[in-house]
Amino acid sequence: MKKTNYAAMAAGLYFNFAVLGIATIIISQYSNWFSQAWNTNVQGVSLVLSMVGIGRIVTILFAGVISDKIGRKKAIMISMISNILFLLGIGFATNIIVASIAALFFGVTNSFGDAASYPAMTEAFPKRAATMNSLLKAAMSVAQFLFPFWVAAVSSARFTVIILAVLLIADAIFLASSSFAPHNDTADTSEETSATSLDNAGSNKPKMAVDGTLLIMLGFTICFTFYVFSQYAPQFGSVVLGASTAASRTLVSWYAMSSMISVFLTAFIVTKTHSLNVILVYSIISFVALVTMIVHPTLTTARMGSIAIGFFGAGGLWQLGLSVLTEYFPKGRGKITSYYSSMAALTYFLGPLVSSLLIEDTPSSVLMVFVTTAVMALISIIGSAILIVRKRKFESSGGVIANGQHTKN
Repeated sequence: MKKTNYAAMAAGLYFNFAVLGIATIIISQYSNWFSQAWNTNVQGVSLVLSMVGIGRIVTILFAGVISDKIGRKKAIMISMISNILFLLGIGFATNIIVASIAALFFGVTNSFGDAASYPAMTEAFPKRAATMNSLLKAAMSVAQFLFPFWVAAVSSARFTVIILAVLLIADAIFLASSSFAPHNDTADTSEETSATSLDNAGSNKPKMAVDGTLLIMLGFTICFTFYVFSQYAPQFGSVVLGASTAASRTLVSWYAMSSMISVFLTAFIVTKTHSLNVILVYSIISFVALVTMIVHPTLTTARMGSIAIGFFGAGGLWQLGLSVLTEYFPKGRGKITSYYSSMAALTYFLGPLVSSLLIEDTPSSVLMVFVTTAVMALISIIGSAILIVRKRKFESSGGVIANGQHTKN
């Protein structure tokens, strides 16, 4: 039988994730334009952003079930149509009520996009699943790096959302005609997947009430750190530093560029040490970078902070937490993954909501948003440190996951 070529599907998904990356930051990049179009202020814009989280929270737990039932292609179509509704909705809204309704659709976009795209890649490329899935994150990062330059040249958000909607329609037609692999729960990903189950024979082993809760908490704090940073970095530049609008927007470009690089380097680093060690070190560096920006706010420290948060906060760190969680608790991975993913959905809601309560057009209020972000990075440090201590107890008791391999003393 002739082997089916899924390259077209992969190309279509990468392009879709590139647009998804732009859609994630479009409101923050055009915040002044949207605040005028919606007849609101910075708090109103933050409230609209928080509605993305509501849409994701409402749909995240059943998006995967629907993806399994109707197939990856149809689920991805739901994601893309929702993204088009989001973009056109915010682009033509004249008040925050309409904009908020549109933002709900972007939450749907994220839920169905994650629930369909990653499994579709795994099923199509079972022996290269890790690499193909990591490139989805890379596609987002490349687009987010380039988009601020587009914003600097094109001042109209409405024109931009029309262009993005047209590109999504074209990509949806392309993907609809592309071949997807049949759904397969038992795809072999052994060549690039290091996740292994912990020996259940020992009494001293990871416990869901402790280790699972800490890892799921990391799913929230890690996501909060990089998501809120990416949304409010332009405000840090313009309000705190008094930098030009163009210079403030490029902070996201530095963030996205380093995130893109980190995707590949971190994938190599975790082959040399346990993921929890990486999470601890990366969280420490992120915390130090945020504190430096807060204590000594200059354009140089802001750029260095953007690079640091992009690399150490956003470059696959959240996915490492998920990999540890599924290593520790191999049974019911789908349900556990949905718990972890729901923390990202909660971040999309609480991050902008908390920020909207703190932020005004004053330097001190913007700094308070970044103080909150630094606190989340600090919690990540504490949580990962506790997990590492507990992991050492598992090692001494005879069962351990170390560097992706299960060993017995």
